[in-house]
Amino acid sequence: MKREKSEYAVQAVNNAIDILGLLGDTEGELSMSEVGAKLNLTKSNVNKLLATLESFGYVEYNRYTGNFRLGVKTFQISQAYINKLNLIEISVQILTMVKEKLNESVYISVLRDGNVVYLNMVESDHAVRVLPRIGNVGPAYATATGKAQLAYKPKNEIEKLYKNGLRKVTENTIADVGNLEAELDKIKEQGYAIDNEEYEVGVRCVGAPVFNFLDEVIGGISVSAPVERLSEKRMHDEVVPVVTEAAKILSGKFGSK
Repeated sequence: MKREKSEYAVQAVNNAIDILGLLGDTEGELSMSEVGAKLNLTKSNVNKLLATLESFGYVEYNRYTGNFRLGVKTFQISQAYINKLNLIEISVQILTMVKEKLNESVYISVLRDGNVVYLNMVESDHAVRVLPRIGNVGPAYATATGKAQLAYKPKNEIEKLYKNGLRKVTENTIADVGNLEAELDKIKEQGYAIDNEEYEVGVRCVGAPVFNFLDEVIGGISVSAPVERLSEKRMHDEVVPVVTEAAKILSGKFGSK
C-alpha cells in the first residue's frame, strides 16, 4: 500500500507541474476543461490539482471568466531564483565557449545610465589583442554591447540619457541622437550591434543583448578584436552567429525563452 501511495503522490506532483507549465506557456487563461484536454487528465483530477495549486497561490481563478492563470506565488519564486543568479558567475561558461570558438576576447557588461560597464571577460590567446576593459566605463552609444542594450529602451529615455548630446570618442562615433535612434531601430530588428572603431581606433566589436524571464535587457555579451583579424566578412559570417547564439543561451539561464 505504501508503494502505491508513493507512486500516486509522484504522479500528482508531475501533473501539478505540467499544469503550471501549461499555464505559463499559454497567453491568457485556460478553463478547467481545456487544461484537462491538453494534458489528458480527468475532470476530477484537474479540479483537485487546480484547487490545491490555488490554495497555495500558484494558480489564480478568475471568477469573471471561470478560467485559470498563473498566480503571484509563481512570480515570487521566479524572482527569488533570478535574484540569486549572478551575471558574472553565470556568464563565465558562456564567455569561455565563445572564446574557444573564435579565440577573441569576450566580455559581459551592463548599462549604468548612459554608460556601459564591463564586468568580466575571457581573453584571447593571440599575442596582439584588445586591452582588457574590466571595470572600464564608456559611453554606451559608442560600443557594440552598449548599443545592443540601448536598442530596447524607449526613444524618450534615449533622448533623456543624452540630452546634452553625444561626445565623439573616435572619428567613427555616432554624434547625433537622431542617427543613434535610427541605428538602434536597426539593431533591435536584427538582434545584434556592431562597433566599427567607434570606441577605440583599430578595434571592431560585435554585441548582443541578454534578457531575463520578463524579457528585460539585463546585460550584453560582446566580442572585440583588432580590425586586422575582424574583417567585415568574418564579423558577419562567423562572429555574429556565435555572439547572438551565446546571448540566447545566457538569456535562457535567466528564464528568457
